[in-house]
Amino acid sequence: MAISSILSTAVSGLQANATRAHVAANNVVNADTPGYRPTRADTTSLVAERGIDGGAGVQVQLRNDEGDVNLVREVTNLINAEIAYKASASLVRAAEETSDALLDTVR
Repeated sequence: MAISSILSTAVSGLQANATRAHVAANNVVNADTPGYRPTRADTTSLVAERGIDGGAGVQVQLRNDEGDVNLVREVTNLINAEIAYKASASLVRAAEETSDALLDTVR
């Protein structure tokens, strides 16, 4: 897998988890708003294509949820999004270090 594919996958993870955190935070902020219905951010893994340029990633779909805001679930969603965001950021750093090491070898 090419480094560009790895970065593409990591960046889609960063974006997806930022969206998940935003949705959860928005639900928490509006928990006491009369008539407010929470939004859910469902993530789906994209299947990698075969070949050197094949990459994968994460796709987010937003949907309206029934019922009231569950603060425990929203805080859990925020924590999960933070952990997944950090994992994607680590992947970006690892790809950068690999790319730098490769360039040092070539020089």
